[in-house]
Amino acid sequence: MSLPQGFIDEMRLLLGEETDNFLIAMQRPPVVSVRLNPRKPGASFPEGTPVKWCEEGHYLPTRPDFTLDPLLHAGAYYVQDASSMIYFEVTRRLLSLMGNPEKISVLDLCAAPGGKTTAMIDALPDGSKVTANEYVAKRVHILRENLSRWGYPDVAAVNRDTSAFPREGNVYDIVAVDAPCSGEGMMRKDAQAREQWSEDLVEKCAALQREILANASATVRPGGFLIYSTCTFNRKENEENVRYVAEELGLEPVDLNFPEDWGIARGIKTPYPVYRFMPHVTEGEGLFLAVFRNPGEEESNRPETVRKASVKFHKDRTKEKDKDTVPEIDEILSVDFDRSRFPIIELSREEALQYLRRESLVLPEGTPRGIVMMAYKGLLLGPAKNIGSRANNLYPKNRRILKRE
Repeated sequence: MSLPQGFIDEMRLLLGEETDNFLIAMQRPPVVSVRLNPRKPGASFPEGTPVKWCEEGHYLPTRPDFTLDPLLHAGAYYVQDASSMIYFEVTRRLLSLMGNPEKISVLDLCAAPGGKTTAMIDALPDGSKVTANEYVAKRVHILRENLSRWGYPDVAAVNRDTSAFPREGNVYDIVAVDAPCSGEGMMRKDAQAREQWSEDLVEKCAALQREILANASATVRPGGFLIYSTCTFNRKENEENVRYVAEELGLEPVDLNFPEDWGIARGIKTPYPVYRFMPHVTEGEGLFLAVFRNPGEEESNRPETVRKASVKFHKDRTKEKDKDTVPEIDEILSVDFDRSRFPIIELSREEALQYLRRESLVLPEGTPRGIVMMAYKGLLLGPAKNIGSRANNLYPKNRRILKRE
């Protein structure tokens, strides 16, 4: 793998004597890691080792064929880089700083594909409202699908420019900006990140990030928090933008005091408490992280956190009695789906993969006619309609898998 020479030169200036170890690490294969869904227990990876900063995170010794695991499609786990799992721990610590409220409102401004959003969700108390925004329209479908699988009911995927959110006011307890960036931290596993890199790209990304951060800062309630992250290494997109938020936008950097044995590096040439996940020190891809607090006077009685954009994916049909009405897939995968509404048919792995490929099914003798739910290891996959001799597979066409053993 060949890294851009301009990038190497910049890293030598940035890291000094650490550069050789960094470059060696950048030539190693990426690590494989997964994060279990605490609201959908069922998956296990006994061969895995724990991720220090995420209690549901596990490193795997090899990369399984995740596509052929029905539990992935049921939302039992998320395949995610370990560095990004820090969003779980950050959210947990921010809730503690807030006094562990019963529920909060969260806005993820740059959410696709959804890994960091779901990591935050895992730390949230039930009833918290989450708005997951993605500016790039073609990426919204994968965000929506991943959130749907995760099953948290009080989340919405929206497609808006970040400039639209300040009009709602400063109403969110936690706002996350995992900003579009030059992608230096992804170079060892993404050829496009290596090919597209240039000093001009770094400058353009830094300017865009400041625009997004200005919009984000206007949505954080007094006493609330802003999380900023990138998957890049340079100071322009990282430490210099932290200075911008602190000195020009007026938010206060927050020191989260991560344990030293986690191996998370501090910032470079900055007085502010920021964090760097460096591949020659931590197991994971490159990530930069900073957290800020809106220093305004905290409201003693926060408004109800149900925002206009934060609605469930699906209509509430739990009170319907019509057994012939097919629920939407988002409703079925939600953890608050009423499992008593329809018969549930447990499938073997082979049958589950057949179902996920949208192939025809023959259900067990005695299965009631009409709408039934397909499940694997107790977790719902989607609907089918039993017509007696066979079942019509109602798994969504746009979600079917094509891969075979």
